[in-house]
Amino acid sequence: MLPLLHTLLTTTSEALNEFLGQAGWLEALYATLFDPAWNREHASTIWPVIMLILAATGIGLPTPEDIWLTLAGFSAYKQGGDEFVWFYFVGAFFACTLANLVGDSGAWFLGRKFGFGIRDRFKFMRKILTEKRMRRVQGWFDNYGNWTVFLGRQVAGVRFVTFFSAGTMRMPLPKFLLFDFLGCFISIPIWLTLGALAAIYGREWLDSASRNVGGGLLAGGVAAVVIFLIVVKLRAKKRARRDAEQIEAEIRLSSRNPSPSGIITPPGDSDVSRG
Repeated sequence: MLPLLHTLLTTTSEALNEFLGQAGWLEALYATLFDPAWNREHASTIWPVIMLILAATGIGLPTPEDIWLTLAGFSAYKQGGDEFVWFYFVGAFFACTLANLVGDSGAWFLGRKFGFGIRDRFKFMRKILTEKRMRRVQGWFDNYGNWTVFLGRQVAGVRFVTFFSAGTMRMPLPKFLLFDFLGCFISIPIWLTLGALAAIYGREWLDSASRNVGGGLLAGGVAAVVIFLIVVKLRAKKRARRDAEQIEAEIRLSSRNPSPSGIITPPGDSDVSRG
């Protein structure tokens, strides 16, 4: 196994060194991405793409929306001519907020329309609506009521489950949008600011990295990231299997000791009117 891994890393390093050796392609890429004129010229493409992906993440697209919010801040700063132009950032805020609210409303609608039975109709939904996430969000609703929507917007990994659960609980859409907007009002400016900082300092860091980091070291870093992701994935599968076994044991135990009323309360029957 180790010799095979060493051969793979060596081959990758040699190929990457050869690729990086081509005439300044990396510097040209940096220059293009960090060019304010290029960003202004392609604004009509950049912003629809960002808004479309942000809306899609609301209904379950498996991509971190924080990356796209950071890109929005980066683009707003660049399109302002490498200066902080307040109306560019206000426009970016409302564009990203609108996209998030549209996508989140889609998750709310799915919950209201199909309920948790959607996990049985579409198997891929079981990977999104996991038992662990649903129990976590249910606990939030029990303790914080409507403010769970605000909280869920701040926490990556449970956003869809939070908004979906709000729909299953018949939370009124205007109230849902209000608490979701309040969450956007806190989180989005943070990521826009990080994007602006990346626009200010990122070029200098990338230029330094391209001069000082060799292809072999870069290949080793890429390989380390890949190995890390594989290990995380395997551990996540092991944890999910363990959680499933615990849940199955609880179900068997509850079937032996039924509640006095004989009624099992579904996750969607919690009162969300508090807040």
